[in-house]
Amino acid sequence: MKKNIRPVDNILKEVSKTIKPDKKVIKYADDIVRKINLKLKKAKISAECVKGGSIAKNTYLKNDYDIDLFIRYSPSYKDGNISDISERLLQELCSESEVNLERIHGSRDYFQFRIKKIRKILVFEIIPVILIHAHNYQEAQNITDLSPEHVNWVKKYTSKNPKLTDEIRLAKQFCKANKVYGAESYINGFSGHILDILVIHHGSFLNLVHAFSKYDEDSLKKSIIIDTEKNLRNPLKQLNKSKITPLIIVDPIQKDRNSAAALSKEKLLMFINAAKNFLKDPDKSFFEIKTFDIDREINKSIKNLKLQKNTFKTVKIDIEVTNGSKDVAGTKALKAYESIIAHMSKYGFKILHSDWSFQQDEGHAEAYIIIDSNISREITQKGPPTTSREDYKKFIDKHTTLRHEIIYKDSRAYALVPRKFMDPKAFIEDLSKNEFISRKVKSISVR
Repeated sequence: MKKNIRPVDNILKEVSKTIKPDKKVIKYADDIVRKINLKLKKAKISAECVKGGSIAKNTYLKNDYDIDLFIRYSPSYKDGNISDISERLLQELCSESEVNLERIHGSRDYFQFRIKKIRKILVFEIIPVILIHAHNYQEAQNITDLSPEHVNWVKKYTSKNPKLTDEIRLAKQFCKANKVYGAESYINGFSGHILDILVIHHGSFLNLVHAFSKYDEDSLKKSIIIDTEKNLRNPLKQLNKSKITPLIIVDPIQKDRNSAAALSKEKLLMFINAAKNFLKDPDKSFFEIKTFDIDREINKSIKNLKLQKNTFKTVKIDIEVTNGSKDVAGTKALKAYESIIAHMSKYGFKILHSDWSFQQDEGHAEAYIIIDSNISREITQKGPPTTSREDYKKFIDKHTTLRHEIIYKDSRAYALVPRKFMDPKAFIEDLSKNEFISRKVKSISVR
């Protein structure tokens, strides 16, 4: 029976309704802003607290309780002092509310605290910045200094066309559901800032999806260039070569910046494929965020790979991370996961598929690796050419003493060294004891 496909517009309208946020969140954000500004005034500090990010742009999603606030200091303040000034003010504010303030270390330290409201935990991130306007963006001491100006840029367009806020929400939800959202270095996906620009540039979420569905891996050899404000005549020549990536988005405020420089090619291709699949068979499921269920993901991978019983082995890995910011902790977990994959491949395990997920709130990452069960009992260790007499003799003597079989190929000696590990679980457990992995995370357990 042919599937009854509803018009795309109807699907998008339904999704838009389900992701509309609770406006009470803005009320609580405004209350914190007011309290901080009162303390700034009382302390006679030349600064102002303002809402930032999606809460200021009115593009935040339902159940998104992360709230960015910026304290914009006069340029007369030194960059190194503003975090310390902010901490003193915020400690006083938090002590009144009996909540804990956490200092997050970064290129410039910022602060986080949590408040329970509307039966939810609101997470406030307070970012100290120097007051820099768009016209003198070159004077920014830190990339966050220009974040409030990005808010103003978005509001310039949404004030003219209020429907754009819903379109940006759709883009965010779509990217989250398809696992390509997040500017953190362990994700390298689409940031909210990128999606703001892309939706505004194309005029709607649907236009954006149509535009990107026309690309494929081959076409990405030539960069996609988005320059909404027409700031550069030739971005490929005017931008720093290190910032030339498959997707170039000329920042509307900081003209010499590619806003998409951190977006990985992998995540861009995932977005392109999701766009194609959505247009081919539109459905609300493309906007449904699924929690990472490791068994479900393994079964899906086995099905997609069409693996036969007893031809593969699967290991599950739990990685406990150290305390710290989401980006730092997630990056350490990712490096541990990538190290395991790299060393397994180097050791001769044939990896058929692997994936991972990081849960900051639970403080750990989960990963699974599907491995071909067919593995040789020896590792072929490459030796020197037979013409290198001294090195060749040392190699032969060593492996002959150890009773390793020697073979010759292309005028070179090779030794067949028995594997210490045939079982991938035992290999990973032994590998996780090494300092290059253990220093990144608290613990690793394999099942």
